[in-house]
Amino acid sequence: MRQFITNMLNIQEDKIEELQTIVHSDGSIIINLKLNVTSKICPFCSRPVKIHGYYPRTLTHSTLVNRKCSIVYRQRRFICPKCSYSFNEHNPFTKANDGLTHETKINILKDLKHPEDTYTSVAERYHVSKATVLRLFDKHVDIMRKPLPMVLSIDEHYFPESDMDSLYCFLLMNFITGEVIDVLPTRRKHSPCSSARIFWSVWKAELKS
Repeated sequence: MRQFITNMLNIQEDKIEELQTIVHSDGSIIINLKLNVTSKICPFCSRPVKIHGYYPRTLTHSTLVNRKCSIVYRQRRFICPKCSYSFNEHNPFTKANDGLTHETKINILKDLKHPEDTYTSVAERYHVSKATVLRLFDKHVDIMRKPLPMVLSIDEHYFPESDMDSLYCFLLMNFITGEVIDVLPTRRKHSPCSSARIFWSVWKAELKS
């Protein structure tokens, strides 16, 4: 069991000082752990430091399908007696102020590659909020927009599963080749959807030219 947990956490067993696993009746898993000390040197003045205290960090670690998994990580905080500089120990799970592990982020971004997956479905699968999935996508994904074709075909398609205000998605196609240029949640010019506003501004500029 211990080896399975270390494999799931993608960490070597000799780097863990304490490890406890709790499985709840609903199938969710809580992993309590503390890492071995890796450095006792102040990064500011290179003097020896001492442990200033511990504080628990709860991290979402969704690597198991349809089962919520959280890491309660007892993170050390060091302080330098010489210069009074304090800092947290390095951890392999996530960044300083982030509540998602690196593995969870990678899994979310991989699933967003599939057109049939929505932000809502991915959020439910990995036990995070839809807003978290949206922020993660906007931060790490930058899709270059295709140029407008010589003849642009505009149409709407009924989409009852849409979680936007409009039930009709807005299709932009190359009239000559039939290639889909983009799919927007709505055709409304004053929609809160940034993609729709960008299209209308680009379209207006193209008409002027």
